[in-house]
Amino acid sequence: MTRKQFLIPTLIAATGSIILGSAPLLAGQEGPEEAAPVTQEEVQKEVVPADKIPRSILFPAGEPGPYIPGKELPKSPTSDAQDQAVDEDQQTGESIEPDELEVETIEIVETIAAEKGLMGEKTGGFATNLWRGSERERIEELLSILIVPVRSPVMESLTKRLLLSAAAVPTIAVAESEESPQDVVPPFEGEAEQPEQTEPEEITPQEISSDELSRFLALKIQKISERGDLNTLVSFLKLLPRDSYAGSRKTSDLMLMAGDISAACGLARQAMDDDITDHYWLKLLAYCQAMEGNSEGAALTVELLIEQGKTDFIFYDLINKLSLNGDDGDNDQTISSGIDQLDPMTYSLMSVLEIPIEAAMFAEAPALVLFALAGNANVRKEDRLMAAAQSYTQATFPLNKIIPLYSNIIFSGDEYNNAIAIARADETVMGDVLLYQSAAKQINDVKKAEILKEIWDRAAVTRDLPRAALLNARTVQSLELSEDLLFHAHHITRALMLAGDDSKAREWYGFVRSAAFTGDADATRALVDIWPMMVVSDHNGDIPWSKGILDLWWNGQMVLSPEQRKEKASLFYSVVEALGMKVPESMWQELIGPLAHEKSHPIPVAVWRSLIKSVAEKSHGETILLSLIAAEGGVSYLDPTGASAVIRALRSVELEADAHNLALEILANNGF
Repeated sequence: MTRKQFLIPTLIAATGSIILGSAPLLAGQEGPEEAAPVTQEEVQKEVVPADKIPRSILFPAGEPGPYIPGKELPKSPTSDAQDQAVDEDQQTGESIEPDELEVETIEIVETIAAEKGLMGEKTGGFATNLWRGSERERIEELLSILIVPVRSPVMESLTKRLLLSAAAVPTIAVAESEESPQDVVPPFEGEAEQPEQTEPEEITPQEISSDELSRFLALKIQKISERGDLNTLVSFLKLLPRDSYAGSRKTSDLMLMAGDISAACGLARQAMDDDITDHYWLKLLAYCQAMEGNSEGAALTVELLIEQGKTDFIFYDLINKLSLNGDDGDNDQTISSGIDQLDPMTYSLMSVLEIPIEAAMFAEAPALVLFALAGNANVRKEDRLMAAAQSYTQATFPLNKIIPLYSNIIFSGDEYNNAIAIARADETVMGDVLLYQSAAKQINDVKKAEILKEIWDRAAVTRDLPRAALLNARTVQSLELSEDLLFHAHHITRALMLAGDDSKAREWYGFVRSAAFTGDADATRALVDIWPMMVVSDHNGDIPWSKGILDLWWNGQMVLSPEQRKEKASLFYSVVEALGMKVPESMWQELIGPLAHEKSHPIPVAVWRSLIKSVAEKSHGETILLSLIAAEGGVSYLDPTGASAVIRALRSVELEADAHNLALEILANNGF
């Protein structure tokens, strides 16, 4: 009898230990309501001189200013703090005569551009005190090394929330000593006590210079732009005062790519007030004048450019065509063929004039240009798909926008019928699109599951299973419970969990469990394979966890080599213990010995140390930022110690659901 033949009866006999939980999933919590905006009314009253020094209503009575809160911070330095102070006499309920009214100084704090964001606590963002306890220079240093495009949906969501949340700029000052209170080593017995350490002094946002605020804002904009989502970036820029990006060519280019020519023209005219000779702004001014129908003004601006020795004749041709409302002959192809590289202004002009944009023009285009091209109706649908696919490969194109492009390509009946064979010979995006459409069009569930399995196998090569599951979520959800699909139950259930459909995943888990009790070999193998992911995705502890079930899973890995079996177990044990479960010591002892983990790497030791320190100091924003940096290169490529550290760090800042979902991603991308 072979080892595999011996294994199946053993697994079937032990499946009774695994019980399906039925408690509801953890519901999302809604954040606290936002404070009402503060208004000020000027009231002219005759008052007597105060008999004590006036105090600001920003500071509670009896507290010296600046008031440094304890554990709880006000939601906003510019609004809630003003609502906290209520006059002591008013609290008693006694009436106050006008001549008894105490004179108080009212401080009006303007909203700081660097603190603005598209997300608040009620819309999924982090709290306004996100950076509490962190030094601004330290956060800037970490943001500058953050690699933004990530394939992990969990880490991408955290990155988005971190960059787009409305939050106060970090302001804590650097202590004179390099040692913080947490760094001081407690004395051993018999040693002299060390002097009590004081908290580092905090400073208020008003004490940060405008240059420092501008630098922080610029870094924030840079990282948002690296995400590749042009719409989000432009929305964020429009939230800011124009003065915060006045004179910025990059911002003007972004507006042009997003199709907001009016905003770009506003920047051009503002810049021309300062410098009427700048080449870029003169070109944009000519564009704006032509768009407004001011052909004479555009001609004069072009003449000024020519006098400066600028020989951008393609641009001049485009402006001339626009000034003539596009009616200057059929020279679209001539203009297009003379363009070697698409800059944002040329791209915008060609889009307005509906001149075809060839794929060769954007072969090396940055993510934001690719985003714009993918949504440009003036680009052929095949080229739009190629632009989106190129951006998607870089992890900068949103899933919800690529699905319509995937559905916009037409294949023949033979291609649909032979999708798997064709896709195996075509590793380009067209192979992915053919599999996506073929799986969605299949009526037979078994055939559909087979094509989905091919999709998972392609994604597993690049450890991109979570995004593949989200992309094909509707197709997976259409599969009905059936004994014919027990062979595919493992990857179906895994895809449902990765796509966030925990309810249907549990239905499949219960169905497989029932079939395993009847002795079905496929169901037994599927149950053993499904259980680890059900455990880590479970937020409420409904899925059973015991040494007996763990023994069952461990025995089920005997089909692997001893080295592979230990490596797989070491990752699983590390992940589940990071989530709060306990692996018996005896099972850890079986893994004693060197493990290669050739396809994974640890967290850089300096990042690991900083992560532990930020958790201990309860610096929530810094902890999240360091967790993202620790996962550089892909969180699924971290070794067991690294994966455990990141999961524990997220749980320490109360991101429990994210920690569980990240654990699921890590397991799925590592052969579970």
